[in-house]
Amino acid sequence: MLFFLDVISPIPEFFIIEDNKVIFRRKIIKNENDKLSDYIFETYINMDKDLNLTKNLKKIAMIIGPGSYTSLRVGASFLSGLKISKNIPFCSVSLVDIFQFKFKNNKIKKIGIYISSSKKQNFFCILNNEQKIKYIKIENNNYVVDNDVDTLYYNDTELVCNLKNIKQNKFSFIDQILENYKKIEFSKEKIIKPIYISNNKILN
Repeated sequence: MLFFLDVISPIPEFFIIEDNKVIFRRKIIKNENDKLSDYIFETYINMDKDLNLTKNLKKIAMIIGPGSYTSLRVGASFLSGLKISKNIPFCSVSLVDIFQFKFKNNKIKKIGIYISSSKKQNFFCILNNEQKIKYIKIENNNYVVDNDVDTLYYNDTELVCNLKNIKQNKFSFIDQILENYKKIEFSKEKIIKPIYISNNKILN
């Protein structure tokens, strides 16, 4: 069994994957006003009773950002404890991976990813000319997107922006995991390092 945590989306969610299929999923909180830290352990314990995760869990994975600082911190701390206590291989999935998984071979001039996270924190991400991701935390309701961006992918809600003809397509993190499972590398030595964005820079 693979235990996957989407802690980036507005409502964080656990997934159990077996034979490259989702066999169980559960939202950790009911709404964005709930505290993730109040429910994450309880939700896992209930899942453990249903699925005997203590015995059957073989791998864990997590989307590491960008997203809400609090959600990332809580999720990373929880999975770090699980990883260390059970000596389970881990894989961190970032937007670098998402770009490579889904968009590398797309013949469009330029693409962006719009991330909606909890606490109404939103991020616009794009590959620069050096093929490195530029992270921008959006602070207003009408973001100005570069004119050469052709297509935008979003995880929850469309981006309200200046480009009226831009193509916007919804995607999900779990679908990316399932579609690219064979490309994901797991390791017991990996340290969970969430991507925290402050002043549009990654904090390490």
